[in-house]
Amino acid sequence: MNKPPLSFLEIINLSTEFLRKKGVPSPKCDVEWIVSFITKKKRVELYLEFENPVDLEYQNQIREFVIKRGKRIPLQHILGKVNFAGVELYCDNRALIPRPETEYLTELINERIGKKLSGKFLDLGTGSGAILITLCKTNKLWDGIGLDKSSDAIDLANQNASFHKLKNVHFKKFDWDNQKLENVYDIIVSNPPYLSIEEWKDAESEVRLYDPKIALVSTGGTTDLIKIIEHAKTNLRKDGIIALETGLGHKNTLIPKMENHFYNIEVIKDFSNRERFIIARKK
Repeated sequence: MNKPPLSFLEIINLSTEFLRKKGVPSPKCDVEWIVSFITKKKRVELYLEFENPVDLEYQNQIREFVIKRGKRIPLQHILGKVNFAGVELYCDNRALIPRPETEYLTELINERIGKKLSGKFLDLGTGSGAILITLCKTNKLWDGIGLDKSSDAIDLANQNASFHKLKNVHFKKFDWDNQKLENVYDIIVSNPPYLSIEEWKDAESEVRLYDPKIALVSTGGTTDLIKIIEHAKTNLRKDGIIALETGLGHKNTLIPKMENHFYNIEVIKDFSNRERFIIARKK
């Protein structure tokens, strides 16, 4: 006799235990996302229907995805998309997976834009384009340009911009070590590589094996951040905003590099109370 189909609750419990044994962080949450994605039901609906059987076709797809997650393939790569600040984006190993912490950076920038209806954004090290696309969807009269040294990242960013049919966003290849910026901007934002090689070696498997190393590691952790600050000294308008995501303890190195050229220098904590962002205005 064929076994009866498993219920939503049975699938969630069995899959969660499987991922827990594989050392996956937040195994239940990941399983809920997988089941929700496959069955096209909201996560809350899974528990409203927890006793209902799941079609065998769906069960097989869920099993396949859960096995991949057990191999520590990032959930975002398995699903092929990520939700960033309410914006759906394609996501794969061409660029860094957009993090929830970085969503807060877009909020901080929008707060400081205020009622200014137009201007120019520059996103240095744009990756998937997450920051720039989010800002330009919110501020439709602004023009945004995202620069990255990785051709793969630029391809992914263009795919995301096309998906959202954005006409005010453009992406180009750029190497901030060897090229100079051509224009002047109202806002320069960057979430650049800022891990030391030691921090990268200690990172979770999902980060070390699937995020591009070039998007994560910077010599000493601060080399790329300092380069960006140097570009902003020349290419940011007076009173323009520089907004950076930084690593642990970086403020002690970066703020002295900024004090002669920027004012209102703020060090801002993320929601886990970690000093993560530096925002300032150009003198």
